Amino acid sequence: MTQSDKAPGPIAGIGGIVKGVWTIFMQGFKPKVTKQVPEEKLEYPERTTGRVFLNMDACIGCTLCEQICPNGTIKMVTFAFAKKEEFDKKYPNKRQIFPSVDVSTCTHCNLCEEICPTGAITLEAEIDEIHFRRENTRYSPPMLAKKESELWGDDKK
Repeated sequence: MTQSDKAPGPIAGIGGIVKGVWTIFMQGFKPKVTKQVPEEKLEYPERTTGRVFLNMDACIGCTLCEQICPNGTIKMVTFAFAKKEEFDKKYPNKRQIFPSVDVSTCTHCNLCEEICPTGAITLEAEIDEIHFRRENTRYSPPMLAKKESELWGDDKK
């Protein structure tokens, strides 16, 4: 029997064990990376797409945003809205239907913004969507036109 055919003894594994224990020990001295949201604000990259916003004056009710949404986040709803006269001529919405978005299931894929022929839907860099109740996540058309602070203020319940 040659030296390479022998099974490793108990001493051979001690180096790996010591290295593993040392790694775990050193992790105890590193700063914690967990953030306590919403108390601590997260930092996002510059190109992060945020929440869906809607310009109701520019929406023509074409339903393209609902059709392209990959997970059914956008649903068209009937909503009576009196557009400004100059917008009503340029962007008529005869059926009075507008998108409603469930922000809890939105993947921020940006497809709705890309397909909108009038630019009524935009994804803006507002990230602070913190909801404590499930029924607060479906945004009606007028809610999509407002910032989170306007909708909920400091009390997001």
